[in-house]
Amino acid sequence: MGIAEIFGSKGNKLRNKRILLGVTGSIAAIEVPHVVREILRYEGDPIVVLSEEATRLIATDALTWCMDKEPMTQISGMSEHVKWVSHPDYKIDLCMICPATANTISKLANGIADGPVPLVALAAFGAKIPLLIIPAAHTVLLNNPILERNISYLKKQNVNFLDIAEIENKYKFPPLNQLMESIFKLVNPSKKLNKKRFLITGGATREYLDDVRFLSNPSTGLSAFQVAQALINHGAEILLILGEGHTLDVDRISFPVKIVRSTKDMYDEIQKELSNSDYHGLIAVAAVSDYRPHYQMGKIPSKQTDLKLELVPTVKILEKIRESFPNLYLVAYKAEVGITEDELLKRGREFQEKHRLDMVCANWVGEPKKGFASETNDIFVIRSRIPLIHLKGSKKMIGERIAEIIAKEFNNRSFDQ
Repeated sequence: MGIAEIFGSKGNKLRNKRILLGVTGSIAAIEVPHVVREILRYEGDPIVVLSEEATRLIATDALTWCMDKEPMTQISGMSEHVKWVSHPDYKIDLCMICPATANTISKLANGIADGPVPLVALAAFGAKIPLLIIPAAHTVLLNNPILERNISYLKKQNVNFLDIAEIENKYKFPPLNQLMESIFKLVNPSKKLNKKRFLITGGATREYLDDVRFLSNPSTGLSAFQVAQALINHGAEILLILGEGHTLDVDRISFPVKIVRSTKDMYDEIQKELSNSDYHGLIAVAAVSDYRPHYQMGKIPSKQTDLKLELVPTVKILEKIRESFPNLYLVAYKAEVGITEDELLKRGREFQEKHRLDMVCANWVGEPKKGFASETNDIFVIRSRIPLIHLKGSKKMIGERIAEIIAKEFNNRSFDQ
């Protein structure tokens, strides 16, 4: 069946959208013709770039037939990789590595552009064009600490990875409908929060004992970053306030970030921003310190055998903010350790009622793959008179779902302050 017979047969969700598919040397490359045809069925314009290894697995003639134009196997003197990310007449809307081998993922994480596919992908990333990676490899390749480190690094740089299932000791190519949903989301981001401003807090605050020692926790700021980035994808404007204990590379974050030290510093910065600017909501993800010691200048002498620390409570940020801004849209994370699910939900609901929160994200911390330094989390989304939502998986996925909930429900409130 030719292009004319299938073009737009399933709708126009990709009308006027150029989708570049970089194909690498995984056997899953044989699925690419199906992806190309599906893009055409939604009126998209596919561009295919093959690595040398991919040409051993999929025939260029087959792809030419699929999309009525030849795939590319090398970048010429026309510098197509630059044209595709900068020229208004040729600019792509999405770059996909589909499928992506362990080798290619590691090259991207280390900035290596020694072939047409990583070259195009790095150019797209540099031009802030969405980059979607679909890994496909044997478990022993993807589940090893070197590749896990590289994937983690790329995710922190806002590279999108499609979560795929492990089947028969392999991470196989995902179902076509799942892949298309990811494409739709990236090329047609929601704008439900257009011109809405949100203040987001993240990371760990520090309460100093002296000039070199402090009390803190292992919060990295990753959850806050993922929520912030997802809200931006819905059209929101964001300011991220990070506690000094975060581990994010702020130089690579594309939206405004402010760094504060203590819980009081965070409160003062929040109060200042909300008082002086037109914000619509506060998303409190930061793991702030609940207590602070008496600060001593210099360094407390070592080798003391009877040193005692007196701790006093820090400012209750949510309590103060709700008093000052009674109509502000307010979402907060509630972290607990070593309690049952029923008790977690009970405390989350009490926390929501006490501070009149629009949403509480109750989660465990201090457990494997949950909260703080982990890349994954296990969260219950609690709202009044609305069914509970349980989210479990990567912090990126959870951040996207929380942003979707906010985008859907935000305009149901009145925000007169």
